[in-house]
Amino acid sequence: MSQQPLRLDARVAEAALQARRTAEMRFAAGDEPSLARLVFGPSLAFLRAWLEGRASAGVAGFIDARAGQLSAFLTESLDFQLANGAQIPVGAGEIPGFDGAAPLPLSATIICKNEGGYIGKCIASLNGFAEIVVVDSGSTDATLDIVRGFIARGWPIRLIERNWPGYAKQKQFAWEQATRDWVLSIDSDEWLDDDLRRSLPALIAAPPDVVGWKLRRPLAIYGQENVPPKATKPERIIRLARRDKVRFDESALVHEGLVAEGRILDARKGLLRHDRALRIDQQILKEATYARLKAQQRILRGKKASLFKLVVNPPLYFLRVFFLNRVFLYGVDGYILAGTRAAYSLMCEALHFQLARESEGL
Repeated sequence: MSQQPLRLDARVAEAALQARRTAEMRFAAGDEPSLARLVFGPSLAFLRAWLEGRASAGVAGFIDARAGQLSAFLTESLDFQLANGAQIPVGAGEIPGFDGAAPLPLSATIICKNEGGYIGKCIASLNGFAEIVVVDSGSTDATLDIVRGFIARGWPIRLIERNWPGYAKQKQFAWEQATRDWVLSIDSDEWLDDDLRRSLPALIAAPPDVVGWKLRRPLAIYGQENVPPKATKPERIIRLARRDKVRFDESALVHEGLVAEGRILDARKGLLRHDRALRIDQQILKEATYARLKAQQRILRGKKASLFKLVVNPPLYFLRVFFLNRVFLYGVDGYILAGTRAAYSLMCEALHFQLARESEGL
């Protein structure tokens, strides 16, 4: 009996490990990263695999050839990232005292697990909020110590430890613990810049028919810690809303979002910064997990896998991020980000095919 080929998410885990080994050997040997290899090498890897016989294997062969392309992209991207140096998350540092003179009538909710490198900066950006709800699902690093350090300095934090039920359910639980009329849902690796903080009083003073606000969140790019160029186009996501007018879609396995009952406006000032800029061999493993959950969600909702989407969506995703979000302004770092998003799209579509066949016993 022939051995079944590895599913794409498992192949990606192997490819990330091999890419790191290859890139580290090149780096140790003093080899310079090559822009030509980054841009053209992955496509050549796909064509070589395709011409060597994958074309006759239909969808499975196409996915296999794309897996080879993704492996080459990981290796060449890591060449650049290793050459530019690794980023190390910064912990809480010195915990500030809470500014409780005139707290904003606003709650914030955070879910977390092992976020010791990020959560301190997140909480510090919420200085002046009347209430901060932190729901932890079993941290074993410094996360809980950092949160308790803020509590000891007088911050109005309610820390709840709870088992992990899934992204949407955990966020909805945290949302339901908030007591103020307006609530901000913020991830533990995000933080509010000063402009957004200053705009909050005006946002929560909105007319009664406004139930929420979309905040501007620039894409997190490895190797870039400065304020994004103004010409880039941030994402716009609902994160600030009236507590009783929105809820998370608990049927979503991944990319959970708030569903609103009423009018939503765009906040035009300030940024919700997102600084989890993982190196690509680490980031691609997260993308594989998200892609698998996305594919499972589609299957549960009765959606059929699409050959058209498998072929067309990944390059379209790359073009949208690279040009419409204008990450080309970041140079090579932006190119790698756009390629990573395209890889996520590829994994979503490919895993949809593969998981559907597994569920059918094929």
